[in-house]
Amino acid sequence: MKTMTGTTVTMEPITTAIYIPEESINAEQMDDNMKITLLMRQPVTSPCLVPVLHSSTPSCINKPFMVDGECFKLTAMSFGTPHGAVFVDDVDEIDVETVGSDLGTHKLFPEGASIVFAQVTDNNSLKVRLWERDIGECDFTAEAVSVAGTAAIMLQKVLGCDINVSMGGEEFNVNWDRFGAGVKVTGSAKMITA
Repeated sequence: MKTMTGTTVTMEPITTAIYIPEESINAEQMDDNMKITLLMRQPVTSPCLVPVLHSSTPSCINKPFMVDGECFKLTAMSFGTPHGAVFVDDVDEIDVETVGSDLGTHKLFPEGASIVFAQVTDNNSLKVRLWERDIGECDFTAEAVSVAGTAAIMLQKVLGCDINVSMGGEEFNVNWDRFGAGVKVTGSAKMITA
């Protein structure tokens, strides 16, 4: 709380997501059909805030990165931690462990980054795999789902501002309200609260 010339101003902390406290969720009452929505806010794409070392344009969106002689077009963004989204023809064919590590530890990401590999499966759906920094390939994070969906909408890989994302054997919905609250992820309560 700050006081300015007799006026009290309450400043809320900046958050990247609204999480439901674990104690407020009754695990016994949860079923496989229960869904919850996380508000992830607006994506951060400014290179100095992601961070990604990129200065030729105001953001690093669909920019070529060379790794081991191969070019990958990467979109860098953050909802709290650095991520890069790469669209590929077939996510099942990509060597997520090797390529993800090469991109995620590339010198252009000074803090490292998690890399999301996404395949457009139809006009409104993605199939996604994740290489998470400091961990390796993993099934799911809400932030990775948000990055994949937001990047697809941003790059007009899908129609509209609402997209279905298949990741880790689960289905999620990503909605991006560009001029309002930001990105919302809806999915299985058991996955999102795990």
